[in-house]
Amino acid sequence: MYDTILIPTDGSDAATTAARYGLVLAERVDATVHVLSVVDPDRVVTDAVGDVDDLVRRQRALLSDRARDAVERVEAEAPASIDIRTHVVEDRPARALATAIDDYDADLVAMGTHGRSGVDRYLFGSLAERTLRTAHVPVLAVREADVETDPTVETILVATDGSEAATRAGDHAVAVAAATGARLHALTVGDDEEPARRLANRARETGVDASAAVRTGHPHEAIREYAETVDADLVVLGTHGRSGVERVLLGSVAERTLRTATRPVLVVGP
Repeated sequence: MYDTILIPTDGSDAATTAARYGLVLAERVDATVHVLSVVDPDRVVTDAVGDVDDLVRRQRALLSDRARDAVERVEAEAPASIDIRTHVVEDRPARALATAIDDYDADLVAMGTHGRSGVDRYLFGSLAERTLRTAHVPVLAVREADVETDPTVETILVATDGSEAATRAGDHAVAVAAATGARLHALTVGDDEEPARRLANRARETGVDASAAVRTGHPHEAIREYAETVDADLVVLGTHGRSGVERVLLGSVAERTLRTATRPVLVVGP
């Protein structure tokens, strides 16, 4: 399922929690983990009076030290059984992350959203949204509000409407549930329970404990409320994408779910 997991980190709480989820999955599926921290050259101030070169060197060294500390903290938390590799690069974050996905042949990105380093946004915020829209691999997004010290994956909620995108998401949800021993809840928002029932049956065939449910109302609200009802540790959604500069999320449903979810969301793109 996931042979290589990429964990970008800036040391923030959200990034740290995302890293812990990534490590949990990596241990279950025996994946190699690449931990990446980026030194953004745009954060180096050069409009000072005096020895500008010296100032730049000192600022770059400080940012590099912080980045190195961030990846080392993730490495220190990793179980000994995980093959983990750390990287500190200087580049613009979006480009560095896109390059890393390809260079490391990542199957999954586990990243925080709206993370901060000190009082400034560093690696996340809009970067997470851009990655969700453009990455060609699944992205596990963890909001700052989702912070946990010891995350587990015991209950998974996957939203399905029977579409191709939902089927892809269902495949990932079933595989993660099988790897972690989690219970799977398949949810359809609407009047037809058949998509959820089909997915639950497929999960049971693989040995996963699964159930099906249908709810009505605004999809993102129904997904959020049901996730809270079953106390889901992870919500899985599919996205409808298109090629070109930008890929689009699952209409407004996935985007609204991502912005309002009270727990981590695994977004499976095309």
